[in-house]
Amino acid sequence: MRKNILSKLLLASSILFSGSVFAKTIIKLGHYNSDMHPSHIALQEYFKKTIEDETDHRYEIRIYPNNQLGGEDQIVNGLRNGTIEAGITGLLLQNVDPIFGVWEWPYLFKDNQEAKKVLESPIANEIGQKMEKYGIKLLAYGMNGFRVISSNKKLEKFDDFKGLRLRVPLNSLFVDWAKAMNINPQSMPLSEVFTALEQKVIDGQENPYMLIKDSGLYEVQKYIIQSNHIFSPGLLQISLKTWNKIPKEDQVIFQKAAKLYQEKEWELAIEKESEVKEYLAKHGNEIIVPNESFKTDMISASKSLYDDFYKKYDWAKDIVQKINDAK
Repeated sequence: MRKNILSKLLLASSILFSGSVFAKTIIKLGHYNSDMHPSHIALQEYFKKTIEDETDHRYEIRIYPNNQLGGEDQIVNGLRNGTIEAGITGLLLQNVDPIFGVWEWPYLFKDNQEAKKVLESPIANEIGQKMEKYGIKLLAYGMNGFRVISSNKKLEKFDDFKGLRLRVPLNSLFVDWAKAMNINPQSMPLSEVFTALEQKVIDGQENPYMLIKDSGLYEVQKYIIQSNHIFSPGLLQISLKTWNKIPKEDQVIFQKAAKLYQEKEWELAIEKESEVKEYLAKHGNEIIVPNESFKTDMISASKSLYDDFYKKYDWAKDIVQKINDAK
């Protein structure tokens, strides 16, 4: 009888012990895109699935779209201090080190394919590794897309920019770009843009195609000028505090999942961008593709920005050269 009871106690304790040893690790991953955005779909179908399947579900990746874990500032701060395990953000880390903002320097890339090639190159890895100094491990570069201008004013040549009241993000790079284009920049949070356009406080705004659709901004804009002035990536990151707790063999699986995510997210994003253009055209937006003269004028006007970059940052010329070599 005593042996029976003892055996049952030992069995129960072994089950409890094994349960604690093999307890599931939960990784919360927050981002700002909708649940229909290519980044969210790629996270669900490739990043999450690969990690969970290949670790026998020892990890659970919980994905929170639409800023459910906070805005970009909160995500970046959470990643740095370890209160948020993983996330996708833009280039907000440039606020602590300007080298991380280089990908959004104006007219750096001519198209999605060129941007993709560079962001898969050694120079992209080199810059990404520098994020670890600030408590973040970069896993992958995704595609938010080229930024385009939407406006209620038809813009067909460089001179048409003069006096245009254009909303830009709360970021000095975008303000300086707008001024170089003779645009009147109006910095405001994205949440205020729809109302500002509706009330004609501003004439237009600039964002990637997918965001223009998802946020409904196209409803209060007539024209979209495919300026492609700045390419915006989306960075898949994990807190270094979280990363350092993951065993090496599992880190390999996370990196495999991140590589697959990057590959599939770009495919989905490029396809989605084409679909969005068709959608906007069907809903009455006129898409204007700048002619060669217009493009040349925009690129020429941006040269003053690069002169400032080269004076301000001793690493700038070398980084830009490495980026151009990777194209």
